[in-house]
Amino acid sequence: MAKDRLVTDSSKALANIDRYERELAASAGLQDLMSYARAWYGYRAADGRWRLAPSKFVGYAENDAKTYLRSRERRDGRTSERILSEWFQEIEPGSAVYEDAVAEVRHLFADYGRTPNKLIRIGVLRSSLGPAASRVEGREAPPSRGDRRSRITMNPDVCGGRPTVRGMRVRVSDIIDLLANGVGRAEILADYPYLEDEDISAALEYAAQAIDHRVVRVA
Repeated sequence: MAKDRLVTDSSKALANIDRYERELAASAGLQDLMSYARAWYGYRAADGRWRLAPSKFVGYAENDAKTYLRSRERRDGRTSERILSEWFQEIEPGSAVYEDAVAEVRHLFADYGRTPNKLIRIGVLRSSLGPAASRVEGREAPPSRGDRRSRITMNPDVCGGRPTVRGMRVRVSDIIDLLANGVGRAEILADYPYLEDEDISAALEYAAQAIDHRVVRVA
């Protein structure tokens, strides 16, 4: 029996995601297994729609319905999730990205009369996490202050409701502490590859606004 091979780059993982939807339409076996999958991985396509598939389908090389059904039991979801973590970021429930992606999953399940697993987790391609950049004369225009503010989110289920970056478990205070201790932007981005330079600017602006309040003196 040939050894199962993992995907070796993100393009192969994305190819599996695209293939899953096509295979699903033609395979009753795949449809029967949909609700068993807890970890789903996806990306936002050029048409704005999320495309997602189970981790065992995404993480193993050149998957199709026949291969997946034959090998699913012996394949380890933890192994596929570990390799996929190089290119995908698990997102927290309650974030805008999560709600958008999970709505697409529910729509996909509804097409086949199924219901998603109650313990579903969503991982998305890291490049899908940032807002779409506007382009002016072929060059990226710098984000406005409004765009930057939208990067800072607060969710009672994430870090106790403290301000975080794009729904991830990276607090504004974490970034400010790093900068205050002499860690440069380049080093932060190297240590946290899912962050973007504009996230750091957004954290700085948020912190500046938070301390820029009127002081009322009582006579």
